[in-house]
Amino acid sequence: MVKALLIDGHNLLRRIYEASPERRHSTPASATEVLTSCVRSLQRALLTHKPSHCVVVFDSHDETWRHRLYGQYKQGRSETPEMLLTGLVEFERAFLEIGVKSFTFAGYEADDVIATMADRIGKSGSQVIILSSDKGFLQLLDEHVRVFNHFEQREYDVDFVRQKFEVSINQLTSFWAMAGDSSNNIKGVPKIGKKTAVLLLQQYASLQNILNDAQASGPAEKVQAHEALVYLCQSLVTLKTDIALDINLKTFRLDRA
Repeated sequence: MVKALLIDGHNLLRRIYEASPERRHSTPASATEVLTSCVRSLQRALLTHKPSHCVVVFDSHDETWRHRLYGQYKQGRSETPEMLLTGLVEFERAFLEIGVKSFTFAGYEADDVIATMADRIGKSGSQVIILSSDKGFLQLLDEHVRVFNHFEQREYDVDFVRQKFEVSINQLTSFWAMAGDSSNNIKGVPKIGKKTAVLLLQQYASLQNILNDAQASGPAEKVQAHEALVYLCQSLVTLKTDIALDINLKTFRLDRA
């Protein structure tokens, strides 16, 4: 049976880089130490999840469709450390030495590539574990797709989503479309914060129902007044699952599986 572990590469590298002892003292992190820690983390993940297939997916760091759609996308974020950009080949080589392949898909963020792979593998009836602390992946959760935060050693599930956001999984993109996603500089609808977005979804169930209400008033009317913006935001926060990936799952089968 296929059990695929899909790893958000730059999420793994960046979190380990920021947690390095040197960084805690505001000094440059050692490339060797970060590389060693990343390999150990990957080995730990393999032991924890025991996948039959595994791949590390990296961002291409070029312009994506989201940047073209919304020029302010991710503005204000701190730059990716140069070490993690120029040393990527070394990370890929080190991962390959323990049997795990890596790849980058030009023009797309790793999130969309992973989402496409997860969707296809899950729909085939196989199990998928996405290794990332990025909560954007929560919209993919279902009986076949799981999300695991390697750094907290916890699985994100339906209960986590309900406790964290007070909405269901299928309401997440509607929630973020209205309330915004500050981590990616997506503003959402003016004067519609998280609490109001939750109340609206409790009343209407979906963003589309809000926009379709001819008798809308109050906050719902505010959302309707920004219809184009809220559609844009929903598009930006929704992961793509239809990228034409010319890859075969067999490529990422672990030799020991």
